[in-house]
Amino acid sequence: MPNKIIDYDRTSTDPFCFHYKFRFSHADPFGYVFYPRYFECFHAATEEWFTHGLGLIFADLVIEQRVGQPTVHLECQFIKPCRLGDELEIAVILEKLGNTSLTLRYIGMVDGDIRVRATAVQVWINANTGKPTPFAPLLRERLEDYHARIIAPDDEAPERRG
Repeated sequence: MPNKIIDYDRTSTDPFCFHYKFRFSHADPFGYVFYPRYFECFHAATEEWFTHGLGLIFADLVIEQRVGQPTVHLECQFIKPCRLGDELEIAVILEKLGNTSLTLRYIGMVDGDIRVRATAVQVWINANTGKPTPFAPLLRERLEDYHARIIAPDDEAPERRG
């Protein structure tokens, strides 16, 4: 079954950003966000990016098309802690696109102040076989477009990729 397509901004050079408000259940007894919660935020940002940044409904990809993207490598730098009540804005940058994998970079900010950076390598798999599979043509087209036009918010001298 083909993926439902939703409208998304095809002209902006700004990365897709996901806003995540930290609640009581995310914090330790002192009000600091417990570090595993950031990884949940990154995955939530990825799901929303597929839907609102690429215009392809993430749930349809997983449930109807039986594909997914497990993370095979993850690096994270915690720059400054987040606290209960903070709203983390997570920018999603597509760093690298392969035949069956992609590298995503996340920049987490609170009021423009960078709090966390992460890089994740994800492999596109067929859920029925558990094996890597190439991106479908429409998804590849959307990924290539996003990769070509997005400028990361922490680039000091952004240049167009070609």
